[in-house]
Amino acid sequence: MNLFNNLCEYLDYHAGMRGDLMLASDSKKTVNYAEAQAFVDKIAAGLQAEGISKGDRVGILAKNSVDNFCFFLASARIGAVAVGLNYRLSLDEIEFIASDAQVKLLCFDNEFAELRGPHLLSTPNVCLDGDAANAKSFESWLSSAGELKPVSVMPEDILFHMYTSGTTGRPKGVLISHGNVMINTYQAPLSSGVWTRAGERSLIIAPNFHAVGLVGSLMGVIYGSSLIIHRDYDPVGMIETLSKEKINTVAVIPVMLQFSMMMVPNIKEYDFSDLHTINYGASPIPESLLRDCMDAFGCDFVQGYGQTEATMALCFLTAADHLKALNTQPELLRSCGRAVAGTQIKIVDDEGNEVPRGEIGEIIAHGPQIMQGYWNNPEATAKTIVDGWLYTGDAGLMNEEGYVFIKDRVKDMIISGGENIYPIEIENHLMSHPQIQDVAVIGIPDEKWGEVPLAVLVSGEHAQITAEELEAFCRTKLAGFKIPRKLEYVPGLPRNPSGKILKKDLRALFADKYAI
Repeated sequence: MNLFNNLCEYLDYHAGMRGDLMLASDSKKTVNYAEAQAFVDKIAAGLQAEGISKGDRVGILAKNSVDNFCFFLASARIGAVAVGLNYRLSLDEIEFIASDAQVKLLCFDNEFAELRGPHLLSTPNVCLDGDAANAKSFESWLSSAGELKPVSVMPEDILFHMYTSGTTGRPKGVLISHGNVMINTYQAPLSSGVWTRAGERSLIIAPNFHAVGLVGSLMGVIYGSSLIIHRDYDPVGMIETLSKEKINTVAVIPVMLQFSMMMVPNIKEYDFSDLHTINYGASPIPESLLRDCMDAFGCDFVQGYGQTEATMALCFLTAADHLKALNTQPELLRSCGRAVAGTQIKIVDDEGNEVPRGEIGEIIAHGPQIMQGYWNNPEATAKTIVDGWLYTGDAGLMNEEGYVFIKDRVKDMIISGGENIYPIEIENHLMSHPQIQDVAVIGIPDEKWGEVPLAVLVSGEHAQITAEELEAFCRTKLAGFKIPRKLEYVPGLPRNPSGKILKKDLRALFADKYAI
């Protein structure tokens, strides 16, 4: 049961209860809750004036900002569904997502104007930061908005439609409801022990086209906190903001902490007395980095594990767990924690049978935060949600205390700098090259990014391509973070009797060469 029917009712509540309290601030604009409520309603009226109605998709191709976030909330206000577009993708990738989602209006930052393909250009376009071709400026667009017509929005209505790549190489649209987000933002503090209080200041760095950035921002609206929004991650800027803006919480990935520690050698001269929690995810944190960060920041550390299909959080490794790991159980730092409140986690074999504690299998989850399904993809939905259980695609084990340890990705996903990379997408593109006979892409360790893609190639009839040629070929269709950083040649790829590439054999083959 939820206190309210939708996310915007929380905004309305805080606007009435603490309207003068700052909701969000970026380098250009600051709004309190009362101002944000009026601003969101104005944008919502503008959407209605464009013919956007409940269930329609609104594309957002922009970096973090007050305007970006309020545009999202305005979509939610009228029951429209926001589709965050990853500006790190190529034009072709963004065009596919926009077309698949049937986006009916786009708001965008001017710097991404060239990423608009035919579908997006065929819709009304609103430029958030100035003038752009085939678009109205945000200010002029707002000036034509009329009166907002109330819309009934309920917990089961879809709040956002976020794309995640799949093993087929085609991105899939994950459907997350208002109720999914509201319940997950209750589960998270109840399980992690970290409660966001009204007026607390959260630093938002993760982009809003990712669940961590978006749901983290929405948690602020639910609990009445204040969001300090960064447009990009800046290693030095993050440290300065944490100190100068008296930040209480921030969500990062370990590599961000590593970069900031390297770039700010005098970090102990900064005042972090207001910082009480650093939340991190995407990968475990090395013990040495954790100790250095705890010494520098003097705050608690909490790790979260989840995926877009589970709204945000499935497990937490709490601050107490981190202290236990440093004092008596160092192996806990390799765990992603225990299940959040109201959620069951099981480890199962290929037949869906639960395996004994300590044995590796696929991690599956059951709880009220599980997605409503994939957009227009019932087959993929049926494979991913079976009898109400989400099959995460992650392989892991659970110990006797209920701690989950991720051992590998069942679907061979690579996580590089917090971005999910699915090898088959890269493989499909590389196989179109005339000089490549066969290819497999695996992840190799990297000190900066955690993992980067390695392309293992079987050459065709012509000469072998170079790393530079491979990069140039990939850059035409793939986002930069998906381009393999290394390549290797083999006479043939190892396969099982059914023809599936044995990627574990490839990882073993190159493990020593790329060990760090």
